[in-house]
Amino acid sequence: MTALFASLLLAAGTIRGPMPILSTPYFDDGSIDYESLAAQTKFVAKWCPGIIWGQSNDSVDLVTHDERLKAFDTCAAAVAGDPVVLALGANGTNTAHMLEIAAAIERTAERHPTAHIAIISRPPNDARSEVDIECAWDALGAAVKRPVIFQTHGAKNVPEPSVELMVRLATRHPDVFGWIKEESAGDNANVRMVQENAAKPAIKAVLSGWGGWQWLYQLRQCGSEGLITERAAYAPILGTIWRLYESGERGAQLAEAYAMYRLLIDQRNFPGGLRGYSLYLLQKEGLCRSLVSRQYQHREVTEGGTFGWGEGWKLETVELADRQKAELDALYDDMMEFAKEAKK
Repeated sequence: MTALFASLLLAAGTIRGPMPILSTPYFDDGSIDYESLAAQTKFVAKWCPGIIWGQSNDSVDLVTHDERLKAFDTCAAAVAGDPVVLALGANGTNTAHMLEIAAAIERTAERHPTAHIAIISRPPNDARSEVDIECAWDALGAAVKRPVIFQTHGAKNVPEPSVELMVRLATRHPDVFGWIKEESAGDNANVRMVQENAAKPAIKAVLSGWGGWQWLYQLRQCGSEGLITERAAYAPILGTIWRLYESGERGAQLAEAYAMYRLLIDQRNFPGGLRGYSLYLLQKEGLCRSLVSRQYQHREVTEGGTFGWGEGWKLETVELADRQKAELDALYDDMMEFAKEAKK
């Protein structure tokens, strides 16, 4: 990492705080709406210190190479010169594919020198052992010249990287590695987060995952320094939670802000998944023109989101009843009022 880039990244607030993953907007025919993607990027940048694209299920495996490159440029151009970190996803079916995408991100950064671009990477889809993951990320560490966030959850049948492995790689490549999105299941995420923070300074920052369902606990008790989740529609409240926390707030006001966020994302009887009814809120903000998503042919829906596998994709459209729309309208208005009042 060059000294210039390091100073720019520090000026942008470093890799900390909420970094919502953009929900790729599509037209009704399933093609990417790049104009809306740029608008969504700018919207998140107004509220949060970081933005991510290329890391949600529909944008990891269900976009073409050319679509990915155009989206990289779209997001980078949207935040060029802004004090935010843009992390672009370098994930692949195998190590060679991951490195190809990482090289494309480096070229994107060259074309947009005033955008503060980092990388986020999950293990390649074909990794089946700790050795596989170490070899892949070791190659990535040698190939790039900007910070990389490790994502601990990968594709179906990919093992979880151990804390020891990530510390070892961060020690070996100190200018590239040291940031972690920790999303192990259940309390194991909290145990691992404490262990990862104990490995500082090799580990620089540990961020939460899983939609933020444990974020308040992890902020106050486990050393979380941010959140990565495909919840771009909720950037105003995520930014509010972070500003309160950074100001030293640890009590009722922080809990109230977090409760507002949980209310927004915990609509169990609404169409769910990582995108789901969130698209309706993005549409209200003028950040997507349809409620269409690309979806895996085979998928498993969990509390953490929708996880898919297999070749090809199909289109799905979120369908909401009028009473559901009315409730989402009310929740959206509450979020915006809460966030604007807290910002005063």
